Amino acid sequence: MSQNIKIFISCHKEYYVPSHPFFCPIQVGADLHDELFKGMQPDNTGNNISHLNRRYCELTAQYWAWKNENADYYGFFHYRRYFSFNRKIKRPYVITAKSDDYTLQYHGFDPNNMEEIINCYDVILPVPENMYVSAYNHYKDSKNHNIVDLKMVKDIIEESYPAFSSAADEYLNSTRLYFCNMFIMRKAIFNDYCNWLFNILTEFDRRKDFSGYNSKEMRVNGYLAERLLGIYCTWLKKNEVTKIGYLPRIHFEAFAGETDNFRKMKMIYNLLPPGTIRRSIVKKIFKQI
Repeated sequence: MSQNIKIFISCHKEYYVPSHPFFCPIQVGADLHDELFKGMQPDNTGNNISHLNRRYCELTAQYWAWKNENADYYGFFHYRRYFSFNRKIKRPYVITAKSDDYTLQYHGFDPNNMEEIINCYDVILPVPENMYVSAYNHYKDSKNHNIVDLKMVKDIIEESYPAFSSAADEYLNSTRLYFCNMFIMRKAIFNDYCNWLFNILTEFDRRKDFSGYNSKEMRVNGYLAERLLGIYCTWLKKNEVTKIGYLPRIHFEAFAGETDNFRKMKMIYNLLPPGTIRRSIVKKIFKQI
């Protein structure tokens, strides 16, 4: 393997992370926990924002990697959401029970296969999921999301990064969305993205009054970053030199004892496949009931 590829797997609870030469499990919000997870890098060493994890979610791992690690490629997964490197999968994501060796083999986690795919691109994003509603309205209609926050971020972009204004309009009016703050980027692009992203979020923090937000609404910086990733990469697409690829996500069962929830997820997934108009129509109907 010729490239230094580091894929950081954010964990807010102790969870099994398979041994893999590219995997770097990282405990997010370590500053807010009494115990450190065995075998994981805590996000509260060196230059960090671990104490902001309740608002920034998995972004505290991203910030830590940006400030403290050196790699040719930086990638970000979650403890129960990975990319699949199986080129035969066509849906935006698949659901499976375990992140065991058999599952990873099926999903193409052989290091040589992964490196071959990663080397083809400057940026790898999740396969965009067609929600049949604009990114702006999806945020407005999502539970525990407040549209005033997205409007504030849009204002910050127009004031501080006017070159991104048209990309912001384009992405927020599109219906194909990138979820989960998951990506793999070459070093130079990753550094530029982080500088842009955290500057915007720092200014958002300066302006925002968080009083009255419940624990889920308080995750606002993580929610906003999902949309900011889409805006940044829409801007990148205008640069024909940047090579952007897409991989489907894998969603694993979260924790033992959540079998009922997992079965429900699988049933809905099979009856209403992601990215389909059928799924969108049913979701709208249930919101109106």
